[in-house]
Amino acid sequence: MKLTADLDFSHRPRSIRSRLIQIVFILITPAVIGLVALALGFDQNARQQISQNTMATASALGSALDRDLAGTTTAAQILAESPLLASDDFAAFHREAARLLPLLHGYAIVLADATGQQIVNTLLPYGMPLPARGGQASMAKVFETGQPTVSNFFIGTLTNKPALFVDVPVRRDGQIKYILGVAIHPSKLADLLYNQQLPPDWVAVILDAAGVIVAHSRNPAMVGTALPVAPSVITSLQPAFIETIRNDGTPIFAAFAKSNVSSWNVAISVPIAELSRQPNAILLYGGLGVLVVLIAGLVLAAYESARIAHAMQSLIPPALALGHGEAPDTPRLSVKEADQVAQALDRAHQILRERTAERDGAEQKEKQANILTRTMNEFVNNVSHELRTPLTSIAGVLGLLAGGALQPLPPPVARLVSIADKNVQRLVRLVNDILDIARLESGEAIFHFAPVDLSASVVQALDASSVFAQGQRVSTRIDVLSPSCIVRADADRLAQVLINLLSNAIKFSPQGAEVVITVERAETIGRVTVRDHGPGIPEEFKPRIFGRFAQAEIGDARQKSGSGLGLNIVAKIVGQHAGTVGFDDAPDGGTVFYFEIPLWDRRAKDMVKTQPVAYDSAEGSWSSAATFKMRAGAVVEHG
Repeated sequence: MKLTADLDFSHRPRSIRSRLIQIVFILITPAVIGLVALALGFDQNARQQISQNTMATASALGSALDRDLAGTTTAAQILAESPLLASDDFAAFHREAARLLPLLHGYAIVLADATGQQIVNTLLPYGMPLPARGGQASMAKVFETGQPTVSNFFIGTLTNKPALFVDVPVRRDGQIKYILGVAIHPSKLADLLYNQQLPPDWVAVILDAAGVIVAHSRNPAMVGTALPVAPSVITSLQPAFIETIRNDGTPIFAAFAKSNVSSWNVAISVPIAELSRQPNAILLYGGLGVLVVLIAGLVLAAYESARIAHAMQSLIPPALALGHGEAPDTPRLSVKEADQVAQALDRAHQILRERTAERDGAEQKEKQANILTRTMNEFVNNVSHELRTPLTSIAGVLGLLAGGALQPLPPPVARLVSIADKNVQRLVRLVNDILDIARLESGEAIFHFAPVDLSASVVQALDASSVFAQGQRVSTRIDVLSPSCIVRADADRLAQVLINLLSNAIKFSPQGAEVVITVERAETIGRVTVRDHGPGIPEEFKPRIFGRFAQAEIGDARQKSGSGLGLNIVAKIVGQHAGTVGFDDAPDGGTVFYFEIPLWDRRAKDMVKTQPVAYDSAEGSWSSAATFKMRAGAVVEHG
């Protein structure tokens, strides 16, 4: 066989590898260790000195940068509180901003709305048409966090020159209405570097959050280019001291310090050539000593290498036999380690035989368990289907009797009929829930995805649950935070999710309490929260709350009617919508359940998540799997 020929070293010269291994052990002497330790000591001392000097300089530059940016940010925040903005007198604000511009160390002041459209720009007279503002990512961050931020490097839309913004929010009634930005030319920051009077070979740069050079102490032409260092290296180690190469090919040490005001970094680079100035005579003489030891080691290794090579080659046939599943014939060897390997091959053969037998037994047990599980599921599904029709008929008859449609019943009989009617209705719901679970788990459930108004669906679910809420003496209320929230959903399945969450909240809220359902829209998702005033969820029950037949032992919770399948169905339906479902403890008691599903996107109409949903105990939420695939016959798109 080719494999045997490739591994048969008996007719080849002795292995150089085995000789080198033996030589390495012979040459590990105190002289070599001392030489290496001394060389490392020189190198470490030089690196430590350069590291301390460059890190101190980088930190000083970072502090100076923070002072400049903090001063501009504070001035911009004061200007953002101008009464002229509160009254939307933009013409007067334009005049005031132009007057105060020199105090902010910028070349322009720009006021923009949430869409990025400029309203005021001191570069142009008020009233002239203005384009959309640059630095949109910075504006989005201010709207998201509500905090001032410094933009990355960009080219101005009006000046067509490099620029950056210090952005602050302009609030109106507690909400961010505008973004006030102070445009700063990178040359202002370059002045900060020039004033540090660095040594001739040192280079200082200021980097934005994307790793783009904003200011360069030696070469202004580098402004706007990316630093030849991975951004992850800069951001993951703060402060950082690394070894890299400049654009001109010069090996350097670089120190990084992060700004406390912005996400920017200050970098100082020093040529590695400065280390070579240390005397290296000790390395030269040490190298000669190592050469002498190497020659002596080669002489001693010649004998030992032959003996080790023979022992190792004797292990090849037993190893090949083990690979083919045969019993290895291992000889006794004079080299202790090789003999131990030979004995290990014998033990490995025995272990493989035992593991093979265990694997075969486990596979047989798993096969039997799968058959049993499939049989039980089929039995449950068949029984549920067979029970649905007679239960529906019984429920109808009991409903007529309980409602007095045929004739008034004596009170004792009417009470028994009412109890029977409620129990039959509960059985019907249980059968329906079991069938829903079976369809969702088997992939037989059909979803008709279409654009659905999430707020309208919530209103319909509240109407459907109103009778139940009145019976429980619980009030309901909807808060619509985002009026237009169109999601990609199956309207009926979405209603099932909403009604299940509402009924749970109503069921576990005390009389006189209020259940609040909120609808809001994020960037790509619609979110619904249902807040109750119940007893809350015990910690030990939280990991199982979305499981089958899950019911917590809290107060009279076991006396509440329910199958324990409602939340399990909710999790599976939301998972099929490529969404997430979870819960949080309410601040003043009770629980807030929520789910999120993607907004309607025509481009993603053919995609559906089909992996099982999974519970994250750390986050308290269930989410669908992260992959998508086509489900022929399982998804119907409308719209």
